Amino acid sequence: MKFKTINTIICSATMSVITVSAIFLAEIIGIANELFRLPYLLVVAVIYAAMLLSESKKQLLLKWVLSLSFSFFCFEYFWQTHYSIRALNWIIEGYGTQSAGGNFSGFIVLILLLVLCFAGMIFAYSKSSEKIKRYIKVQSLTGIWIFMLMIIVVAYLETQFPAYHDVLSYH
Repeated sequence: MKFKTINTIICSATMSVITVSAIFLAEIIGIANELFRLPYLLVVAVIYAAMLLSESKKQLLLKWVLSLSFSFFCFEYFWQTHYSIRALNWIIEGYGTQSAGGNFSGFIVLILLLVLCFAGMIFAYSKSSEKIKRYIKVQSLTGIWIFMLMIIVVAYLETQFPAYHDVLSYH
């Protein structure tokens, strides 16, 4: 495989993992300290934009489309493991299942994250050109490190959360 193809896959996977996990991790961060939620989402959007930077508009579009398909699998993992509900019960013991207000709050965070990532996409679209070629190796290495870091953080937190059947027994 050509390096450009590998870079596209790495960047797309990184964008997916960091964006989808941000939906859930922002909730944890917000409960721990609300002041850190927005800066965290801004960092995610900057990383998203940095991973989207490409030599051509066609490659940028390919990265974005691949990230959407990878995002489905990431989201499916979080959904099937009840990550959000278990995280809330880890932070607030006995919380139980998520309330309508909690779902609304999560929806607002999701909208904010999507707007920030869209702004990152516009930035990457405006900056993508042949000049980016010299940054591609750095982009790939950074993408791999961020991808691995996010998986380690999510997996570690997963081991700390209560089991889902324990959460259901709080009612």
